[in-house]
Amino acid sequence: MAAEFSLGTLSNTPAVISNFVGDLDPQDTFSFSLPSSGGNINLALTGLSGNADVKVFKDLNSNGIVDGVDTEVGTSSRSGTFDEGINIANQAAGPYVAQVDPFSSNSGYDLRLSTTALNSPSNLLSSDVLLGVLTSSRNFKDSLSNNDTSDIYNFVVDTAGSFRFTLDPVESLDPDLRLIQDINSNLVVDPGEVIAASSAGPGVNDVITNFLNPGDNYFVQVYQFSGDPINYSLNATPV
Repeated sequence: MAAEFSLGTLSNTPAVISNFVGDLDPQDTFSFSLPSSGGNINLALTGLSGNADVKVFKDLNSNGIVDGVDTEVGTSSRSGTFDEGINIANQAAGPYVAQVDPFSSNSGYDLRLSTTALNSPSNLLSSDVLLGVLTSSRNFKDSLSNNDTSDIYNFVVDTAGSFRFTLDPVESLDPDLRLIQDINSNLVVDPGEVIAASSAGPGVNDVITNFLNPGDNYFVQVYQFSGDPINYSLNATPV
């Protein structure tokens, strides 16, 4: 049987669909293609009411289903109702299938899929880390790779003030940094929502300092420009 949903050829404008998996619907599949130039695959699974996981396969025989000849190119399987995200660099043109599965419970979800050019950040906002209210200095260590090109830190501002975000690439590689406010709460980086960006170059710290008003739709995105893997340290602090 072909995929339940056909999303056509991906573009920078995300395809968005809401659905449900569980006892009565144990799996959802979504066929899509990358354009002739290929590109990055960006996927966000958000709004989870239960524990669900997601995978992306290259549909090598172009039959619209996941079978033994297809290659898994990305997966996300976080616990509970945390967002799932897949961001994969430089994938070939042609057909793919995304597959959503329940892990231990029924779950509603919102799925977003887009493609962006090589070295461009994902425009989807699935939260990898929930910082809560940012009232004191916080430090995080993580990594990026061709199979995980973007990390998203979601935080809340309860008192207007200035905040500084410092990205240390650790090695002589090149991650970059963006500060985003999701004004319309659609979990997509729309025009005008990037408050500030820093792309200092290989091995150089990226720093953003900005005055922010109270709100809960702020995101810091650390993304891969060049290098694989990239280990980094991110510091977020009120100033």
